[in-house]
Amino acid sequence: MSELDTLSAERAITRVIYRYAQGIDRRDFEQVRECYWPDGYDAHESFEGTIHDYIAWLQKVLPNVAASTHQYGNILIDVDLAAGTAKSEAYCDNASVFPDGRHLQHFLRYLDEWQRREGQWRILRRKVVQDWSRGD
Repeated sequence: MSELDTLSAERAITRVIYRYAQGIDRRDFEQVRECYWPDGYDAHESFEGTIHDYIAWLQKVLPNVAASTHQYGNILIDVDLAAGTAKSEAYCDNASVFPDGRHLQHFLRYLDEWQRREGQWRILRRKVVQDWSRGD
């Protein structure tokens, strides 16, 4: 496998990470779902379960947030093209505004395990680690 193949895989994975953030911030739950394989698993600090259950949880929680943004910094990806797998760590600054005007900011790391199936990269397992947060 060539370096170009590795760079293409890294770019495809990075695009999924960005699409996930866009889907969350726009409340496009189908877009979020498409970032995971149907047998995907997500572990946030306040949720852990299948992608189906994660989407249901988001649909309950996110209407309580007036607006949110996810901004990524460092994204490190290790790809095993022969196995069709990868691991990534993405630093994220997540800011939320609530209807009452309160603000909450989380500094997170997304630790993802990826699989390539039928030419597509998607998340198989995600663990979200909160490094710190602040709010009013």
